[in-house]
Amino acid sequence: MRKSLGLKINKFIPKLSSTKAFHYKGLCPNCNHPVDGKFCPNCGQSAKDFHRPFLSVVSDSLGEALSLDNKFFRTLLPLIIRPGFLTKEFMKGRRATYTPPFPLYLFLTFFAFLLLASNHRPETDSEKNLTIKSEDGKDVQLLSYFDKALDRGTIKGDSLVLDSLVKDAVPENKLITNNVDSVSNTEPIVSHIYVKTGDRIINDDLKNMINLWRLNPTLMMDNAFKKLSQTLFFILPLFALFLALFYIRRKHFLLEHLLISLNFHSFIFVVVIVSELLIMTGINGIYPFAFSLYLLIPIQLFLTLKFYYEQSWFKTVIKFLLLSLIYNILLLGGILYSLLALAVE
Repeated sequence: MRKSLGLKINKFIPKLSSTKAFHYKGLCPNCNHPVDGKFCPNCGQSAKDFHRPFLSVVSDSLGEALSLDNKFFRTLLPLIIRPGFLTKEFMKGRRATYTPPFPLYLFLTFFAFLLLASNHRPETDSEKNLTIKSEDGKDVQLLSYFDKALDRGTIKGDSLVLDSLVKDAVPENKLITNNVDSVSNTEPIVSHIYVKTGDRIINDDLKNMINLWRLNPTLMMDNAFKKLSQTLFFILPLFALFLALFYIRRKHFLLEHLLISLNFHSFIFVVVIVSELLIMTGINGIYPFAFSLYLLIPIQLFLTLKFYYEQSWFKTVIKFLLLSLIYNILLLGGILYSLLALAVE
């Protein structure tokens, strides 16, 4: 069945539109060296002529940057239905047929976060105030609830602690008066001093984050997605290092584990893109299916481990569970870091 599906794909791919071939013969405008092809063999400058309509230049530039031609679809289809295949092809030296893994990852990341930012902008008052329905049907504003929860962690200190804090916070010359009688009338400059003790800690970062949301929730969402995309860029090589650790006896190069991580994350963003495109239709009945697509991500990881590293099913299941746990910890840590980074900026 797998071979028949592959044959159908190979028959379908040649029918796709490809980038129009370009060939130039003459002198290079830059160094006057004879050119017979796309680029000058002496200085490397492109031989394309830009004395043409602006849209034509933009179209060609986007086509070259994103490689949205046969090469892109030859890469996209195996990425989805043949886990681990692209890494094997790359390591065998068959690279010209496919879009390079890193540019593919960058394009899919950009497109996925563009859709996420567009689809999940807080527009209604309930979304901006993070309002949810309680069990008894009443509206509960999460922002107010978080404020009260954080304020419960603030307590006033006793006199000894206040004395020490005043001495630390206020210079001595501010507390010295001209006569003894006026000492009793001296008031500390700091009107309210709070103590951070035990589990009751004032989290100023969370307070800042709540205030940022109230000020401009759309801007905060955009910045949060930006921070998350940057964090995922660091999670990617970390996950590759864990793959190398789990399969250290298989004698694979570190580049192979990095390619596995790159292609796995590219698949994740393909799922995000398809899911967000379905959500953009606005059809309520399609939402459950759109969110159920995320179940394909762990399946893809399991099949990648099985088909690329070619270990027994039992070993693959154990390593899959451990790697999934590690990845979820890395992802959760990345999300928390992204939120805290927003608060301290």
